[in-house]
Amino acid sequence: MTTDATTHRVVDRGQIAPLRRLRVGGNPRQRGISIGRALKVEIAAHMADLHLSLAEPANGEVRGYLADLLRETDFKRAIRACAPDLLEEVEGVAEGAGLASDDVYALQLLDEEWAFRVGRAAARELSKCSSLAIAEPGGPTWIGQNMDLGDYTDGHQVLLELEADGAAPAARVFSTAGMIGLMGVNAAGVGVCVNSLSQLPNAAEGLPVAFVLRRLLQTRELEEAADLVQALPHATNQHYVIATPKGVRSFEASAVAVTEYRPADPARVFHTNHPLTDTPMKPGVAGPWENSEARLASVTCRLSKGAPGLGEIEAALSAKDDPNHPVCRSFVGGGLFALTTGSMISALAPGSVESWVSAGPPLDRGYHALGAMAA
Repeated sequence: MTTDATTHRVVDRGQIAPLRRLRVGGNPRQRGISIGRALKVEIAAHMADLHLSLAEPANGEVRGYLADLLRETDFKRAIRACAPDLLEEVEGVAEGAGLASDDVYALQLLDEEWAFRVGRAAARELSKCSSLAIAEPGGPTWIGQNMDLGDYTDGHQVLLELEADGAAPAARVFSTAGMIGLMGVNAAGVGVCVNSLSQLPNAAEGLPVAFVLRRLLQTRELEEAADLVQALPHATNQHYVIATPKGVRSFEASAVAVTEYRPADPARVFHTNHPLTDTPMKPGVAGPWENSEARLASVTCRLSKGAPGLGEIEAALSAKDDPNHPVCRSFVGGGLFALTTGSMISALAPGSVESWVSAGPPLDRGYHALGAMAA
């Protein structure tokens, strides 16, 4: 079992703050314990800020609200069936950080809490995240994403560098302290990015998004990952783009169906927060989805022609072509999904995986080169 924590300095709300970069190994529980111990302070701070952000939807009763979320859902059955090692990791994080297991488990339910909130309080649907994947012949396959979350996440960004464990390859996962993952890539060259699709059905059971993401990062081939995403029982409405040196595939998943998105150019996938297939939607849901459509148009316009490289992809994910609906969301003083919490770009080639990350809006903070990933 090994751990190694380093920091990278980035601008955070006008100040300098660290992005924790944590290398960790061992079996799932050992890995979780190591993460919990190394990030104990950061996890507690993240959890405190999350609870503050929930005060309004919880009517000031955050503990009761989260207890209701756990009581009225049954995600653990699917987790135990499909990803028991990841549940062990979550329990290890709680043990290492000295926190209640249910509190750390609830921290994983980012998209599931929002679906619960919408269903319970008729909260408005919000667009968040923009993703892309490009696999042109003669170059690496590119995959990238802006992860747009609540501004409470700022300062809690972490990069987990997970050592190989049995058949699962080493992985590089962007996340927030205490969460098992938001987006990532593995040493076998499988990259996964996600986008919320709130128009699609969700359920109170099935596998939560964070667990689907990490489970996909345990695969080694495009076909293996594509088969898996179609076989898993999904709790939450989400788009998954999967990239490897062999190509890219895109899936719109919900509690009732997984539909493959086949773009006109199969080498390029651009996706935001509205369905691009005829997958079944919730009753009564209809567009237009102005914010999501504007961001999709921006990314598509910038990257649909030629042979985009790192510079063009960085610019696309840093863009504010529509000032009302920017791809890159800068901190503007608060709000749900008002901030690009992080951006990650990876280049996947046979035997080579390189990544670049921004802890916060890339236009404001820039990308940091992580270099080649060790197998």
